[in-house]
Order: sequence, then C-alpha cells, then structure tokens
Amino acid sequence: MACSPKATPAKPTLVIYAPASPSSVPIVMTARRMPNATVTIFTDHSQANTLFLRGDINMLVTGLSVGVEMHKNKAPVQVINSYVAGLTSLVTYGQAINSFKQLKGQEIYLPFEGSPIEEMTSFLAKQEGLVWKEDLKPIYSPFPASVQLLQQGKAKAVVLPEPFVSMLQDKEKLQDKENIFVSLDYRQEWDTQTNSTNGYPQVVTLVNPNWAKANHELITQFNQLLTEAIAEVRQNPAVVVEQTATNFSFPPKVLQNSLSRTSFAMLIDEALATSITHYYQTIGRPLDDNSFKSFFYSYP
Repeated sequence: MACSPKATPAKPTLVIYAPASPSSVPIVMTARRMPNATVTIFTDHSQANTLFLRGDINMLVTGLSVGVEMHKNKAPVQVINSYVAGLTSLVTYGQAINSFKQLKGQEIYLPFEGSPIEEMTSFLAKQEGLVWKEDLKPIYSPFPASVQLLQQGKAKAVVLPEPFVSMLQDKEKLQDKENIFVSLDYRQEWDTQTNSTNGYPQVVTLVNPNWAKANHELITQFNQLLTEAIAEVRQNPAVVVEQTATNFSFPPKVLQNSLSRTSFAMLIDEALATSITHYYQTIGRPLDDNSFKSFFYSYP
C-alpha cells in the first residue's frame, strides 16, 4: 500500500530576529499571532546584523542607533516602528543618588565607547552642568563584568538596561545587597530634562526597503498586532510572562520585574519620524534631513 507523502511545513513568510531582552516579549506575542511567522531570540548582535543585511531576516528588532548607523553607511534599511521608550537605569553602590552631580569626580561604567547609553548619559550629565569625561569619567566594560564589579563594591556607578537591573535585585544571596540602589531611571531623567512625557525612542524594528515595498499589508498587520501585544503586557503582565517565559533564559520572576521597568510606547509613520528626528536633535547629533527621508517607512 502506497504511503502518502508527508506534508512539507509551510515556509515562514516572515522571519523576525529580536534581542534577548524583556523588550522582545511583545514581539514574541506578535509573531505567534501571524501565520507562517517565526521569531528567533538572539544574543549575538553582530551576527543578527549580518543576517539582516544579507537578506536572511525580514525584520530585525534592535537599538535605534544600529539602524541609524546602517543608514549612514548606505545600507538598505528602513525603520517601521519604535516601541520602547525606557529600559535603562543608573545603579549605584553604597548610597542612592538623585542627580549626576553627586557623582562628580567619580567613574561611571558603560558598555562601550559611543554606545547609545553613553550618548544619553553624556546628555543628561551635561544638562546638569557637568563636563563629560572630566567631571564624570567613563569606564567601558561589558554588562556582565560591570555587574560583577558592582556586586563586589569595586564599581560605584553602573548604567544598566533590563534585564540586568532586575537580575541584580532577584539575587537573594547577593553579597551586600542592601548597598545596591537603583538610583536613576533614564526615561524619567529624559522627561524631566526635556519637558517630555513620552521617553525617547530606543528599540525599533528594521526592514529592507525593497522588501517593505512588496509587503505593506504584512507590515501593517505586524504593527497592529504589536500595538495590541503591548496593551496586553500593560494589562496582564503575569499572564504574558507565563506565555512567553520559555523564549528567554532568565527566570519568570526576573522577566516580570523587567517588564514593569520597561516603558513601551508604540510609534509609526509621521509620529515615528518626528520622535527620532527630535531625539537626535536634542542630544546634539541632528540627522541630515535629506539623506534620512528614506530611512523612515511611510504607509502607502
């Protein structure tokens, strides 16, 4: 008796890569609700960037600065949304502080020179009248190493994104836990210094412009479902964590705490272009209006 051939699984029509961060929770939820969509949670940013530029990835979720640098280097890239407006904090050892002035003359640990975190730290410090690299001395160190130095009391001020802050607070046996303080929320600092209420664009979704031209409906659907997923994260974080925890390597408790510390703000189309343009202008690195027009995806 002849056997029926096995059905070939449908090839994904939407391949998404998103970073190993709580900010990717709404992306996971969105991908699950789209037919033939797959999402890969990555830790190697360089590899993900390469796959995207090679055309193996349809949508790359990453930091805003990654897309901006790609565009500056003439890579084919467009941004279709920004959906995270805050996930970074200044963590201090020994005492809580409420301004960068209290760190004058001290070292502050950052991931690498020229990083978005350094851009924002420098901007916020300058708003308080401090001279960057003179009044505050940046020390460049990867997040895991900085966390270890903070735990040992060897680093007194470290800037960390989620989930590192929540991971620190989750360690019940952490030595000197009572001496570690989440001192400044960068979104709150930005809003205070700029008279804003919406934070600043941090995590975006990138696409290839040619792919975007052929997939307007898919982009519209993705952005709509992502908006709905963000609303669910706000309304039912515990349920959302149960549904998505297996996609991440950190414990559910850390994931839920991280979500509570992450500010989501969905921006598309003209609001997206306005927000990103305003952000770079405010920090003193304005984008060239003519060359960056093509960077922003516009709905047909």
